[in-house]
Amino acid sequence: MLKTISELRDEESAKKQQQVEIRLLLKQLRESLQSRAKIIEALEKLKARGENIRTMKSLFKASGFVNYISTIYLQQLCNAANDRFFRLTRQKLSLEITPDNNFQVRDFMNEGKVRSVKTLSGGQTFQASLSLALALADNIQQITRSSQNFFFLDEGFGSLDRESLEIVFDTLKTLRRENRIVGVISHVEEMQQEIEAHLRIENDPERGSLIRRSWEE
Repeated sequence: MLKTISELRDEESAKKQQQVEIRLLLKQLRESLQSRAKIIEALEKLKARGENIRTMKSLFKASGFVNYISTIYLQQLCNAANDRFFRLTRQKLSLEITPDNNFQVRDFMNEGKVRSVKTLSGGQTFQASLSLALALADNIQQITRSSQNFFFLDEGFGSLDRESLEIVFDTLKTLRRENRIVGVISHVEEMQQEIEAHLRIENDPERGSLIRRSWEE
């Protein structure tokens, strides 16, 4: 009987020792897992840093950095121009930048498919060009902190059909509602009917260029 009790005590002691060893092993495993997680985290950071270094290396190689900056600026310009272009086309068209920094058009009247800017009509091309030009002017005005709100359009209307000219006129009227001073240089007669205050430059064989002011006629 005493022998049996002694054996049971020895067995209990052995199991307790085994439990201590198991707890110690579990602790070591947890510490190893934590260390492994930290190593993996550090490795991911190193990989990300390495990728950034490779990106910076490619940017500073040749004209890479200039292309990178110009791409960002062009995208910002496109986004700003779209605020106007999308409204002018009555939510039908928007401009996008291709991977090689060219413009393309997304046509929401054709299931949102993209197409070349060369497929735009004369009036739509004017709206796109004007939207980009105004976005650029606004950006320059913001950088220089200028209070001037004057914009000049030099020709570009002679090859437009009547429908496209109507789009141009409507677009210019929206600029007037924005309190922008818009100057237009054109040989198109219809322009005079739409613009109240204008100067007419006429060539006289004897006296040279003559200036006629609409408000004096």
